[in-house]
Amino acid sequence: MIEETHPNDDSYIVRVKAVVMTRDDSSGGWLAQDGGALTRVGVCRLLPPELAPVPTSSSSQFLIRGERLRDKQVILDCPLRKDLVYTIATPTFHHWKVEDRKCGLSFQSPADARAFDRGVRKAIEDLAEGSTTSSTALQNEAELVCRPKFDKKVIG
Repeated sequence: MIEETHPNDDSYIVRVKAVVMTRDDSSGGWLAQDGGALTRVGVCRLLPPELAPVPTSSSSQFLIRGERLRDKQVILDCPLRKDLVYTIATPTFHHWKVEDRKCGLSFQSPADARAFDRGVRKAIEDLAEGSTTSSTALQNEAELVCRPKFDKKVIG
């Protein structure tokens, strides 16, 4: 549960602004969550269970977390796992699936989308390597890497 994790600003690999989307399987489309409210979304590293203020049962070391800008309410709380299926649908819309959960983000700019993608990749790489080192340099380097407009990949 998100109340148990309490990531701080230093624990984020990347943070960007986006609209959180959820999959509507009945229509086959994506719907803006919370009426399309702009959200600060990031990939954060969680404290090891033994150091957390409240013990957690989650085995994930990373979380994709979104806080609505207007009131800081958490509207996205998704553990990041090695088997994450991450899709870059357009330069400003990415979505992913972990277990049976489907989430998406509509970014304000392609640069924010690329920065977020790199943050997710770094977290997955750290999970695969079992790394516990901190990573902070990704947030503002969005303009350094250009990638194809459309690609789909399975990470992990």
